[in-house]
Amino acid sequence: MNHDHYDASEAYYQNSIDELLYQSEEAFSLDKYQETGVYIEEEKENGDLLIVLGESILKGVIRQFYISDDNHAYTRSCLNGKWELWFNIPPKTIESKIYDFNSLLESDFLLTTNVEVFENAPKDFPERSESLNNIIICMATRNRDHRVQFLIGDNHRTFWIRHHDSHSWSEWSTFI
Repeated sequence: MNHDHYDASEAYYQNSIDELLYQSEEAFSLDKYQETGVYIEEEKENGDLLIVLGESILKGVIRQFYISDDNHAYTRSCLNGKWELWFNIPPKTIESKIYDFNSLLESDFLLTTNVEVFENAPKDFPERSESLNNIIICMATRNRDHRVQFLIGDNHRTFWIRHHDSHSWSEWSTFI
């Protein structure tokens, strides 16, 4: 007898991402989230996240990040009231054992699974959790004069943010 293996979870994941990327009803329902904040999928311990960095943070642009529970990430921007299409952000795993947050100035999406020590991390970052599945997002405004780093804790429920004004990074602050 011949059996084909079918991974239902992978098929479900692909279907849900396709819906998001191809301007489905679900994608349009995310248009209303324009205020800065983190929106968490309910009834799941490590559910999907929608992170919105509004015009007050990114100076005239709204940026949404959709991060699935398994860290697949997508982003889009809204400029002058018009949403761009979603696009995938391929995650990169940091390869070094020590990671200095001050070294990240370019737009990126990083996973900290291999890191043992953080430098210039939030003061209240939990000790010995550097190598967990934390996420670092860095982005710049359109004219590149302002940068933002966003740190998501392994539990997908703890968040920090800081800004770079072309001279130095601000202190980390808890993002609620």
